[in-house]
Amino acid sequence: VRFLTLVPDPPPAWGGILLFAGAASGLLGILFAIAQADLKRLLAYSSVENIGIILMGLGLALLGRSMHQPGWVVLGLAGALLHVWNHALFKSLLFLGAGAVLHGAQTRQIDRMGGLAKAMPWTAACFLAGAVAICGLPPMNGFAGEWLLYLGLLKTLPGPGVGAAFAVPALAMIGALAVAAFVKVYGIAFLGEPRSESARHAHEAPLAMRLPMVLLAGLCALIGLAPLLVAPALDAAVAGWQSDAGAGVATLAPLSYLGMTGLALAAAAAAATLLLGRIGGAPRRGPTWDCGYIRPTARMQYTGTAFSELLTALFHPLLRPTLHRPTVRGLFPASTQTRSQIDDAVLDRLLLPLGRRIQDRLNGFRRFQQGLTQHYVLYILLALLALAAALLPFTPTPAPTPAASTRNEAAP
Repeated sequence: VRFLTLVPDPPPAWGGILLFAGAASGLLGILFAIAQADLKRLLAYSSVENIGIILMGLGLALLGRSMHQPGWVVLGLAGALLHVWNHALFKSLLFLGAGAVLHGAQTRQIDRMGGLAKAMPWTAACFLAGAVAICGLPPMNGFAGEWLLYLGLLKTLPGPGVGAAFAVPALAMIGALAVAAFVKVYGIAFLGEPRSESARHAHEAPLAMRLPMVLLAGLCALIGLAPLLVAPALDAAVAGWQSDAGAGVATLAPLSYLGMTGLALAAAAAAATLLLGRIGGAPRRGPTWDCGYIRPTARMQYTGTAFSELLTALFHPLLRPTLHRPTVRGLFPASTQTRSQIDDAVLDRLLLPLGRRIQDRLNGFRRFQQGLTQHYVLYILLALLALAAALLPFTPTPAPTPAASTRNEAAP
């Protein structure tokens, strides 16, 4: 971002490349996030998605600078920077929530959780606030940042940058997949019945762990309900990146209406909750609907893998899932299981196989490491001989001294 301030007229292709790279990063990141069974790994992949959204805003701003469209610059850069702040808030909130879950339920595996909202109500509420924010839904702060990007991208439609409009459906698909990913996380981890002994004995995080989550959730709600508070800082940042930016972000985007809409939605949700509570009377407790089974168990619930199976199959060429089928032998087979696994595109498919290949090649040197002192002395001697042989051609030869003259010089 700082380097691009030094380039007066960047070619339009630069902005297009950043837009495409951001859209690809966002889509691939959220697809891999949906397929994860580890809570923290899922959140890490969603960071890849959010960095892609930030990159899309920067690409739009760079495209506006190339085509002398100050409105694109303001909305693109302001949306990117606001999303940087938003991501710092709601992703910190979600990772702290994952840490509280690990502390209370002693597991990071989503399929081993379940029913945590009953044992950990504060953590469940704060995690839900972070999930709504990261999905870009009102009235939280994620919606405000993505709304600026939508407005900026839609402004390219009638002008010369109409090719950038491909990012609009990409951003919409990223948002829809993010909703699917975090519905999976929240539904499997916090709702339903406990799926393991560790989840059955889960407990709420202590006050020192809950207070930061409450603070971050409050900041996410504050920016979502009052985005005008951050408009002056965004205008100052955009002016530092391009002095002739023109109108401010509050002029180009209806931030005041955005805040009022968020307040109206929050008030409507609160009113609906109170109304349903009064109409329904006292809540009645009972088991989760069990599809006709008399004695339901936690094993009858959807797993995270089953929930995301449709999307995983839809994007099979990109994700390349591996299915480990059960082995059943004999009339009375032992207990077994089936498992679906999606390898990491860089770590599992590139770095680890490369490391194993290098390790196999180096294994041949083990014969030289037998722990015998005489072998090590021999290695040192051979190394010194090799070093001497290598340096011998570069040793300078002393110049010959001139012979003394015997001829007598005549006296002047």
